[in-house]
Amino acid sequence: MIENVNYSEIIEKIEVVNKWLLLKLADKVETKKDIYLRNSIAKGISLLKSIDLLYRQKAYNEGWILYRSLVDRLVYIYYLTENDNFNTFEEWSYIKTYEYRNNARADEKFKNVLKNPVFDVKNDESNKYRDLKRKKTEWNKPIPKTILKNKGIDFLYKFGYDYASMHTHPMANDGEFEFYSLTGLEPNPYKNFYQEILITDSILVNTLIQQEILNYLDFKFRGLVYSFLEETRKKINNETNEFDFKLYQLLKCVEAGISWFEK
Repeated sequence: MIENVNYSEIIEKIEVVNKWLLLKLADKVETKKDIYLRNSIAKGISLLKSIDLLYRQKAYNEGWILYRSLVDRLVYIYYLTENDNFNTFEEWSYIKTYEYRNNARADEKFKNVLKNPVFDVKNDESNKYRDLKRKKTEWNKPIPKTILKNKGIDFLYKFGYDYASMHTHPMANDGEFEFYSLTGLEPNPYKNFYQEILITDSILVNTLIQQEILNYLDFKFRGLVYSFLEETRKKINNETNEFDFKLYQLLKCVEAGISWFEK
């Protein structure tokens, strides 16, 4: 167990770096690949903050559900970057999103949904959907176990994705942890369960997501940005680190008008 580590503070500092990157990338990205990768930075930190909130509330099972979602994002980024099939993924996602909305609109029992802008379908969207269906766009989802094994990090599947799936899907012992937590009854079989791995692994996965994104965006970043990610990993592993110093250097660059991008 790592002593005296304020994980919320670490995550807040990661968010500071992420916000700067997102603001700088806001008007730079143009390709579907770069747009997806940029947005994945935002999705990653959003999930990480939510996991931290649940962790602090001791809602560990719910945290594991979001952790599985976070690992899923890492798997997809590995898969997409290695196969360079961002366009196909975007087209498949468009088709599925259109069909999900259209199925809801078609239900006669819930006609009020037609008034909800979330389910609104414009003519140009319908035309695009028909064009994509004619193309017979096919998308094969990545297999997390295979992807993570090929990356040499299959422990994230065994002790992360696979374990977290137990909390995502209904199990016979559903609600038992919550029962003891809410009632305070003793003896509580979950009282001494070690849960810190949830938040440390979530931060780890987030840094892996960011590193992969930095590698494949159509922009070059200074080594300092990568160093920050590496020092973050040392920080959560309770190793000697320069996490705060690297953050300080990054912020001093901003103050001095020095870009985090390579020229």
